[in-house]
Amino acid sequence: MQYSIKLEDLAKIVNESELIFKKIDFEMQSGDKVALVGPNGSGKSTLLKIIANTIKPSFGKISYALDGIEIKKDKLNEHFGFVSPYLNLYEDLFPVEHIEIIAKIRSVQMSKKQAVALLEQFDLHKHQAKPIRVYSSGMKQRMKLLLAILHNPKILFLDEPFSNLDEVGINLFKDIIDNQTKFGILVIASNDEREISLSNKRINILDFKN
Repeated sequence: MQYSIKLEDLAKIVNESELIFKKIDFEMQSGDKVALVGPNGSGKSTLLKIIANTIKPSFGKISYALDGIEIKKDKLNEHFGFVSPYLNLYEDLFPVEHIEIIAKIRSVQMSKKQAVALLEQFDLHKHQAKPIRVYSSGMKQRMKLLLAILHNPKILFLDEPFSNLDEVGINLFKDIIDNQTKFGILVIASNDEREISLSNKRINILDFKN
């Protein structure tokens, strides 16, 4: 499988006096790990959301393809996974319940045994009898990644993925992210060098301000 994402003349303008970025042209292929970099408030998360098709650009277009064939917008979620600090979990649920609900939404066949095995992969199985609301912030971050890759997407969008993680959690994230995107695309919004080090290409938002 060969994925590609092509950005053409992308721009985001909030109002007449506030330009976030403009004229971004960039192409990503399978194997690319792209870091969106820049200082806080520069527009990294905005660009990430635009590439992930969750908000629209003011100008320009994005095209997505698999083996040279366009992926239609209504099918993109089948190929995408998204992790960010601002995405919420259903915290009153127990982890297996949450997995089962997201699996159903994603049309993924998931037994309770498989759900527990997933929790074990993310070192959360010892806490499966607890509701998610009592999880630490790091455990919740692991749960977000687990749910994001439940349908085995090959394109991952990560906004500050190491937020609230200790060294063990960071290493776990690195291993899973590397395995998940080996034949796909990774896009990270970050100004943390530990996260940026996962990339092999960069888009600096400051280059597209003028």
